[in-house]
Amino acid sequence: MNFLEAIRESDAETFASVDEQEIIQAEEALGMKFPETYRAIVHEFGSLEIGSDEIFGLGVQGYLNVVETTMKEREMAEGKLDKYIVLQNIGIEGILIVVDDQDNVYEYRLGEFQDMLSSTADYIKSLL
Repeated sequence: MNFLEAIRESDAETFASVDEQEIIQAEEALGMKFPETYRAIVHEFGSLEIGSDEIFGLGVQGYLNVVETTMKEREMAEGKLDKYIVLQNIGIEGILIVVDDQDNVYEYRLGEFQDMLSSTADYIKSLL
C-alpha cells in the first residue's frame, strides 16, 4: 500500500485538495521546491490531522498553513531553517519536524538537527 492509500484508509482528518498553482506559489514564497512525497500529500489532502498530530499544508489559514508557519519559524531560527519546510510543531520544548528539498526528515530542537532516517511518506505513515 502506498502512503497516499494509507492516509486515505486511516482515521486522519484531511482537508481539500490543492491545485498545482497554489503549490508553486508556496514554493516560490519559501524559496524551495517541495519534496515529491510532501507535494503529493499537499496536492491530495491540503493538510492533515492525525490524532493530535497536525501536519502543516496548504488550503488552510493560520497555524496549519505551511508557508505561514515555516516563515515564522525561520525568523526565530536566525537562518538555520532557511533550507527547510516545517512539517510539524510537536509542541514540546520547541521541537519541530522539518524536511529538506531532498525529502530528508529531521527533528529540529534548540538550533540542532537530528536525522530521523525517514522520508516525508515514512514519517506520515509512522503517525497513522
